[in-house]
Amino acid sequence: MKTITISKAIIPLFMGLGAIANTGFIPSPVYASCASPLDDGGFEQQTIASIVRPWMREGRAGIDINKGLSFSGRNNAWIRHNQGWNGIRQTVKLRAGSTYTLTARVRTSGNLTDGYFGFRNSQQKPVAQTQFGAMTNYRELKVVFRPQETGTYYVFKGLWALNQDTWAQVDEFRVMGGSCADT
Repeated sequence: MKTITISKAIIPLFMGLGAIANTGFIPSPVYASCASPLDDGGFEQQTIASIVRPWMREGRAGIDINKGLSFSGRNNAWIRHNQGWNGIRQTVKLRAGSTYTLTARVRTSGNLTDGYFGFRNSQQKPVAQTQFGAMTNYRELKVVFRPQETGTYYVFKGLWALNQDTWAQVDEFRVMGGSCADT
Protein backbone atom coordinates (compact mmCIF):
# COMPACT_ATOMS: atom_id res chain seq x y z
CA MET A 1 0.00 0.00 0.00
CA LYS A 2 1.24 3.49 -0.91
CA THR A 3 0.05 6.77 0.59
CA ILE A 4 -0.28 10.19 -0.95
CA THR A 5 -0.84 13.47 0.84
CA ILE A 6 -3.68 15.73 -0.29
CA SER A 7 -4.42 18.91 1.66
CA LYS A 8 -2.91 17.67 4.92
CA ALA A 9 -4.90 14.42 4.80
CA ILE A 10 -3.28 11.04 4.21
CA ILE A 11 -5.29 8.84 1.88
CA PRO A 12 -4.34 5.20 1.17
CA LEU A 13 -3.73 4.38 -2.49
CA PHE A 14 -4.60 0.71 -2.98
CA MET A 15 -3.31 -1.35 -5.85
CA GLY A 16 -6.24 -3.08 -7.57
CA LEU A 17 -9.89 -3.43 -6.68
CA GLY A 18 -9.26 -6.55 -4.60
CA ALA A 19 -7.51 -4.47 -1.95
CA ILE A 20 -10.49 -2.14 -1.76
CA ALA A 21 -12.98 -5.00 -1.44
CA ASN A 22 -10.95 -6.69 1.30
CA THR A 23 -10.66 -3.59 3.46
CA GLY A 24 -14.19 -2.31 3.21
CA PHE A 25 -12.74 0.97 1.95
CA ILE A 26 -15.11 2.65 -0.48
CA PRO A 27 -13.42 5.37 -2.50
CA SER A 28 -15.18 8.68 -2.80
CA PRO A 29 -14.53 11.33 -5.42
CA VAL A 30 -12.07 14.10 -4.69
CA TYR A 31 -12.90 17.49 -6.19
CA ALA A 32 -10.41 20.23 -6.97
CA SER A 33 -11.13 23.59 -5.45
CA CYS A 34 -9.93 26.93 -6.78
CA ALA A 35 -9.11 29.93 -4.68
CA SER A 36 -11.89 32.51 -4.53
CA PRO A 37 -11.26 35.85 -6.21
CA LEU A 38 -12.58 37.38 -2.94
CA ASP A 39 -10.42 37.60 0.18
CA ASP A 40 -11.53 37.67 3.84
CA GLY A 41 -15.25 37.38 3.12
CA GLY A 42 -15.93 36.55 6.76
CA PHE A 43 -13.91 39.53 8.06
CA GLU A 44 -11.93 37.18 10.31
CA GLN A 45 -8.58 38.64 9.15
CA GLN A 46 -9.64 42.11 10.32
CA THR A 47 -7.94 42.90 13.63
CA ILE A 48 -8.99 46.50 14.28
CA ALA A 49 -12.37 48.23 14.21
CA SER A 50 -11.44 50.22 11.08
CA ILE A 51 -11.81 48.41 7.78
CA VAL A 52 -8.45 47.52 6.24
CA ARG A 53 -7.38 45.85 3.02
CA PRO A 54 -8.65 43.98 1.17
CA TRP A 55 -11.89 45.79 2.09
CA MET A 56 -12.50 49.51 1.47
CA ARG A 57 -14.97 51.86 3.17
CA GLU A 58 -17.45 54.11 1.44
CA GLY A 59 -18.66 56.55 4.09
CA ARG A 60 -19.17 55.24 7.63
CA ALA A 61 -18.33 51.56 8.02
CA GLY A 62 -16.20 49.38 10.28
CA ILE A 63 -15.64 45.98 11.84
CA ASP A 64 -17.33 44.44 14.87
CA ILE A 65 -14.59 42.33 16.48
CA ASN A 66 -15.66 39.64 18.94
CA LYS A 67 -18.94 41.40 19.73
CA GLY A 68 -21.22 38.42 19.10
CA LEU A 69 -22.95 40.22 16.22
CA SER A 70 -21.63 38.09 13.33
CA PHE A 71 -23.54 35.48 11.39
CA SER A 72 -20.62 33.09 11.91
CA GLY A 73 -17.08 33.35 13.22
CA ARG A 74 -15.94 36.22 15.43
CA ASN A 75 -16.20 39.29 13.20
CA ASN A 76 -18.56 41.07 10.81
CA ALA A 77 -18.61 44.40 8.97
CA TRP A 78 -21.04 47.18 9.81
CA ILE A 79 -22.34 50.16 7.87
CA ARG A 80 -24.13 52.94 9.75
CA HIS A 81 -25.03 56.58 9.28
CA ASN A 82 -27.95 59.00 9.22
CA GLN A 83 -27.37 60.41 5.73
CA GLY A 84 -25.98 59.64 2.29
CA TRP A 85 -24.35 56.56 0.79
CA ASN A 86 -22.34 54.28 3.08
CA GLY A 87 -20.88 50.91 2.17
CA ILE A 88 -17.95 48.55 1.74
CA ARG A 89 -16.30 47.12 -1.35
CA GLN A 90 -13.47 44.84 -2.48
CA THR A 91 -11.64 44.54 -5.80
CA VAL A 92 -11.89 41.17 -7.59
CA LYS A 93 -10.57 39.93 -10.94
CA LEU A 94 -13.20 38.24 -13.10
CA ARG A 95 -13.00 36.50 -16.49
CA ALA A 96 -15.32 37.23 -19.41
CA GLY A 97 -17.89 34.50 -20.07
CA SER A 98 -17.59 32.88 -16.63
CA THR A 99 -20.62 32.94 -14.36
CA TYR A 100 -20.10 34.17 -10.79
CA THR A 101 -22.48 33.99 -7.84
CA LEU A 102 -21.98 36.50 -5.04
CA THR A 103 -23.62 35.77 -1.69
CA ALA A 104 -23.50 37.40 1.74
CA ARG A 105 -25.43 37.32 5.00
CA VAL A 106 -27.00 40.66 5.90
CA ARG A 107 -29.20 42.09 8.65
CA THR A 108 -30.35 45.69 8.98
CA SER A 109 -32.17 48.21 11.06
CA GLY A 110 -35.95 48.12 10.70
CA ASN A 111 -36.02 51.47 8.87
CA LEU A 112 -33.74 50.55 5.93
CA THR A 113 -35.51 51.02 2.60
CA ASP A 114 -32.63 51.45 0.15
CA GLY A 115 -29.83 48.86 0.42
CA TYR A 116 -27.79 47.52 -2.52
CA PHE A 117 -25.58 44.47 -3.00
CA GLY A 118 -23.71 43.21 -6.05
CA PHE A 119 -20.96 43.78 -8.60
CA ARG A 120 -19.61 47.04 -10.06
CA ASN A 121 -17.28 47.53 -13.01
CA SER A 122 -13.86 49.21 -12.77
CA GLN A 123 -15.52 52.64 -13.02
CA GLN A 124 -17.73 51.80 -10.00
CA LYS A 125 -20.89 51.52 -12.12
CA PRO A 126 -23.23 48.72 -10.94
CA VAL A 127 -23.34 45.87 -13.48
CA ALA A 128 -25.31 43.31 -11.44
CA GLN A 129 -27.03 44.16 -8.16
CA THR A 130 -30.04 43.57 -6.01
CA GLN A 131 -31.91 46.12 -3.92
CA PHE A 132 -33.13 45.17 -0.44
CA GLY A 133 -34.93 46.69 2.53
CA ALA A 134 -35.24 45.96 6.23
CA MET A 135 -34.09 42.52 7.42
CA THR A 136 -33.93 42.32 11.20
CA ASN A 137 -32.45 38.79 11.12
CA TYR A 138 -29.52 37.65 8.99
CA ARG A 139 -30.65 36.63 5.50
CA GLU A 140 -28.65 35.52 2.51
CA LEU A 141 -28.49 37.89 -0.46
CA LYS A 142 -27.42 36.56 -3.86
CA VAL A 143 -26.46 38.09 -7.21
CA VAL A 144 -25.38 36.21 -10.35
CA PHE A 145 -23.11 37.94 -12.88
CA ARG A 146 -21.52 36.92 -16.19
CA PRO A 147 -18.99 39.61 -17.21
CA GLN A 148 -18.59 40.49 -20.87
CA GLU A 149 -15.00 41.65 -20.31
CA THR A 150 -12.13 40.18 -18.29
CA GLY A 151 -10.79 42.58 -15.71
CA THR A 152 -11.20 44.37 -12.42
CA TYR A 153 -14.62 44.49 -10.76
CA TYR A 154 -15.83 45.28 -7.26
CA VAL A 155 -18.15 43.40 -4.95
CA PHE A 156 -20.07 45.80 -2.73
CA LYS A 157 -22.78 46.19 -0.13
CA GLY A 158 -24.14 49.53 0.93
CA LEU A 159 -27.14 51.63 1.89
CA TRP A 160 -28.66 55.06 1.52
CA ALA A 161 -29.44 56.57 4.90
CA LEU A 162 -32.35 58.99 4.57
CA ASN A 163 -31.96 61.46 7.45
CA GLN A 164 -32.30 58.87 10.19
CA ASP A 165 -29.92 56.45 11.89
CA THR A 166 -29.77 53.45 9.54
CA TRP A 167 -27.44 50.45 9.80
CA ALA A 168 -26.55 47.07 8.32
CA GLN A 169 -24.30 44.25 9.41
CA VAL A 170 -22.79 41.93 6.82
CA ASP A 171 -20.89 38.66 7.06
CA GLU A 172 -19.81 35.70 4.95
CA PHE A 173 -19.26 37.33 1.54
CA ARG A 174 -18.57 34.60 -1.04
CA VAL A 175 -17.86 34.61 -4.77
CA MET A 176 -18.39 31.21 -6.41
CA GLY A 177 -17.99 30.17 -10.00
CA GLY A 178 -15.49 30.97 -12.69
CA SER A 179 -12.53 28.67 -13.12
CA CYS A 180 -9.11 28.12 -11.60
CA ALA A 181 -7.71 30.39 -14.31
CA ASP A 182 -9.65 33.29 -12.76
CA THR A 183 -7.51 33.48 -9.63
